[in-house]
This record gives sequence, structure tokens and C-alpha cells, in this order.
Amino acid sequence: MEALILNYWWVVVALMCAVLNRYILRFFFGMVVVPEDRIGLVTKKFVLYGPGKELPDGRIIAIKGEAGFQGKTLAPGLYFGMWFWQYMVSMEEFTIIPEGKIGLIMAKDGSEIPTGNILGHKVVCDNFQDAVKFLESGGQRGRQTSYITSGSYRINTLLFQVSVTDMVRIQESMVGIVTTLDGLPIERDQIAGKLIEGHNNFQDFDEFINKGGNRGLQPQVVLAGSYNLNPWAIQLEQIPMTEIS
Repeated sequence: MEALILNYWWVVVALMCAVLNRYILRFFFGMVVVPEDRIGLVTKKFVLYGPGKELPDGRIIAIKGEAGFQGKTLAPGLYFGMWFWQYMVSMEEFTIIPEGKIGLIMAKDGSEIPTGNILGHKVVCDNFQDAVKFLESGGQRGRQTSYITSGSYRINTLLFQVSVTDMVRIQESMVGIVTTLDGLPIERDQIAGKLIEGHNNFQDFDEFINKGGNRGLQPQVVLAGSYNLNPWAIQLEQIPMTEIS
């Protein structure tokens, strides 16, 4: 038996390498494989030298190579140089928003929301799939005006928390009375905000805000149909339409 093992030791080594190749490649080459239906969330354990050793005060996401949670994720594919002693890579499923739903976004890092506002304004960041661009473009910490519609997204959940909620449906013979939760104060002696055009029935709340929309009761109503309305920005009350004969 010993002679057999000695003669075929290379077979044993080859079998062990075949079984443990993933761990061997991870150890020697820092190889990481991200499956097709996952993204890799990266935590950098330390930085030995350089100006970016630590995150700036008040920040939790690294965008310039600092130690800590990384803004940049790993898309499906093969990567090298992700040494296990310096990087921890966790596999996260894609964020799926079903039909008839929207995804509300809470950012855990970013600039401060200005006093008087309760929601972070829209920044271009590929539907929150580019965390680095979100932070570099001045994205704000907290609840966001923007949302994501039905589909599959590569969201960095170290930065963004996604809550799924229903689209708003206004029934036939009903109208939606709108109260907005963010915006400028209503002018003195007025009971409703000024009429704002071009926000697609309040579905583009940033457009409403950018055009000077007021917080509170709105003169515009929403007619029967299905709408992507952010409940952090809009309160809607359905009432029967009034027939005038």
C-alpha cells in the first residue's frame, strides 16, 4: 500500500489541487469569482501607507481606496489581486423589484440634506448602481426622492438600503388629492401650494422641487391610473369624483 502511494503520489496531489484549486488560487493569486447572479461587496481591511489610510470623519464608504467598506463593487466575472488578508468579498444577490412595485432608497452615507428638506435630491448614478458616482456627485445621506422601478439592479447594499412598496393605483371614478411632504413653505394666506407643471403627476418629484414646488396640499389632482409615487414625498387620498349636472 505504501509503495502504491509512493508511486502515485502525483495523482493524490493532482486530486487535492483539483478539489482545493479555488482556495489555492485565492491564497496565491488573490482570485475571486463572482457568479452571474451576484455582485461582490468589498471590505478593505487595511492600508499600509499613503494618504488614504483612513476614511474622512463622518464617512462609512471608501471611494478613494481607503480601508473600510468600498463603494466600488465587483460585477460578475473573474478578479485577481483580492488577497484574503487584505480584502473580504461577500456575494450579494441582485436587487429585484417586481412588476407593480417600486424600490425606495435610503443612503447610509453622503452629504447632509439641507435644513428645511427631508429628502436627498437626485444625482446621476445609474439608478443607484454606481455608489462611487453617487458620493462624488454630492449624493445626500438619508431617504431619497428618486426610486427604482421594476427590474434587476446591482445595488451596493453597504451604502443603499432598498425598501419595496406598491405602485399607487387610482380607481375609476376616483381622484387623488395630493399632499407633498417636502418643498418650499406655502405662501402666506394660501391653503395650497402653487401649480407646478412638468413633473409627470408627481412621479418626478425632483422636477417638482426644482421648479419651486411647495410642501403641503396641492391644487393638482391625480386621475385614475397607476403611478410611481414616492410615499416619502407624497401623501395621496382617494375621493370620489363629483358629478355636476
